[in-house]
Amino acid sequence: GVHPAAVIGNNVVLGKNVSIQAYAVIDDGAHIGDNTVIYPHCYVGVEAHIGSDSLLYPNVTVREKCQVGSRVILHSGAVIGSDGFGFVTAEGRHVKVPQVGNVVVEDDVEIGAHVGIDRAMMGSTRIGSGTKIDNLVHIGHNCEIGANNLIVAQTGIAGSTIVGHNVTFGGQTGVVGHIHIGSNTVLAARSGPISDIPENAFYAGFPARPHQE
Repeated sequence: GVHPAAVIGNNVVLGKNVSIQAYAVIDDGAHIGDNTVIYPHCYVGVEAHIGSDSLLYPNVTVREKCQVGSRVILHSGAVIGSDGFGFVTAEGRHVKVPQVGNVVVEDDVEIGAHVGIDRAMMGSTRIGSGTKIDNLVHIGHNCEIGANNLIVAQTGIAGSTIVGHNVTFGGQTGVVGHIHIGSNTVLAARSGPISDIPENAFYAGFPARPHQE
């Protein structure tokens, strides 16, 4: 049920058998699917959508209009839909570019503690079904992450990067933006991809290159 200390906005849709615990805030127009559990101090933003059988641990933030699928686990401190890092420099000042897109997290995804996934400038940042993300990972705006990826702790993926399916990112991998990483690829820990990587590859080092090299 809904704890008396939870805050439920206007026009919120709650599915069957949900648990909204103390001091959680569900903002106007949000949708929470059946059997989903939202722990204390979580925030679900305006018109955000959480699917069925999902679990939001304490202090998770899902910002406005973001979509989280079914059977998704969000660990404490994860932020889904923080503003993308978009600025233009004018007359020596950095001026913010509005970030008006959202984040779409597909089904069966698990996202670790203190992960930041930025909302798109326009359109959607997307996390594919079955992908598992470790703690302390950052995914920039407008990235498209395919299905069944493994993204290990302290990895950073810069904006507008497109990643295929079944890709493994070793710990502390740092990916430049606007590149394509092919499916079934492994990136060794601390690798630094700076250009496109083909499918079925094993890359390592900085700049990242075939591991045998």
